[in-house]
Amino acid sequence: MHVRSLRLSQFRNYGSLEVEFHPQLNLFLGPNAQGKTNILEALFVLSTTKSFRAATDEEMIQFGAQQGAIEGDLRREEGGEKVRLELGRDKGKALYLDEKKQKKLSSLLGKLPSVVFSPDDLFLVKGSPGLRRRYLDLTILQMDQGYLAHYQQFERALKQRNSLLRQRSPGLESQIPIWDAALSEHGAALMERRSRIASQLSSLAGKALQDLTGGAELFEVRYEPSLPMEGGGELKARMQEALKEARREELARGVTVVGPHRDDLGLFVNGRPLRKFGSQGQQRTGALALKLAQLSLLGEGCGTAPMVLFDDVMAELDRKRRMFFLERLRQGGQAFLTGTSAGDFIAASQGARIFSVEEGRVRLEQPGSVVGSNL
Repeated sequence: MHVRSLRLSQFRNYGSLEVEFHPQLNLFLGPNAQGKTNILEALFVLSTTKSFRAATDEEMIQFGAQQGAIEGDLRREEGGEKVRLELGRDKGKALYLDEKKQKKLSSLLGKLPSVVFSPDDLFLVKGSPGLRRRYLDLTILQMDQGYLAHYQQFERALKQRNSLLRQRSPGLESQIPIWDAALSEHGAALMERRSRIASQLSSLAGKALQDLTGGAELFEVRYEPSLPMEGGGELKARMQEALKEARREELARGVTVVGPHRDDLGLFVNGRPLRKFGSQGQQRTGALALKLAQLSLLGEGCGTAPMVLFDDVMAELDRKRRMFFLERLRQGGQAFLTGTSAGDFIAASQGARIFSVEEGRVRLEQPGSVVGSNL
């Protein structure tokens, strides 16, 4: 699967844009703040329905416009499909597949799996648990529609339960158990799936870091749930019991303190927490290993090589890591890389399609050739 072409309307700094891509490797070069990342963002939205940088959909709509659109022509061996996502300030996103409006945005998930590498990936190691949960959830959501159903039901139950806890009204304690049951059922399903995927990511990221460091460092990913996975009885029942035990604290604080919304991923190098004891170089390499693990896992879980979006990170890598990553691209799907200097991509540029980007204008500089590998 690859994206043959992309059309943008009133998206970020593009009033109108249409560009055709190389099926393997595409490079976007130019100064910062000219619109390179916006193209990668549009592709990621086309893949997951979400942005990797905007907090709200409205941020992606061009200033002064009421709506915007992203449209992609997807190609696979058995044929093509047109995908269109419409963004509105006064309404949610709307999805069209071959011009037919879809009832659910989730119809898009898994069609075009993707992994984005960006300078902000360092926060995957240094940042809050929420960033690591998002990384884990987005990995699973692209592979598993069943996970999405549990995720949506859990979020609904959590929102309702927290609303009740904040009210502190009479008869509150008789209403909360209704939401405890839903929270426990769907929360346990999320935790069990997260635990399995975290174990797979640990193995894949560990192998990636060993390759990156020549075996000098051992990387481990540990799932750290708010409720222990081990213990007697079903996880659902144990979660309900934990909610009962936490009832007094929750009533005092007005918030649910037990459940997968409080999970984390522990990241360790040579047995020590990477967040606390790793150098910035080790943290950056650890984040890269996590994303490479995600790439491998999605390829296996989705049955197609994921699209790779590499946003202005190459210049931050030393020569060894740069060559390692470019070698990995040979094994992946369609790739899109941005940067300010062609010198960062010498090893990749010969067969690539190269575009220059300046002030929201995209110009083709080199058409590229289709060969038997990404490079």
